[in-house]
Amino acid sequence: MSTYTPERVLALLGYADPLDAARQHARMILLGRRARYEAQAQALAAKWGCSVAEMQARYMLQGQEDFEADDDYVEWQWYLDALSVLDAQIAALS
Repeated sequence: MSTYTPERVLALLGYADPLDAARQHARMILLGRRARYEAQAQALAAKWGCSVAEMQARYMLQGQEDFEADDDYVEWQWYLDALSVLDAQIAALS
């Protein structure tokens, strides 16, 4: 029976350096999040049939309240901001 250590298992998986394994794993987590956030942003664009800039114009109109549109705009903007952060984090790991 073989004795396995974390280092040996990682080496068997093709990672000579545990930091490389951690970096690759973190990158995969970030890419998964990015795909989910991008899908959510695209779903909001399809739902409203406009760009986030057009949605912002609706959001900023004085005297009109559309709670669903307002909530969706804030959520949409959050996804876009999160995508920028994720892109920077992915670049840092590359």
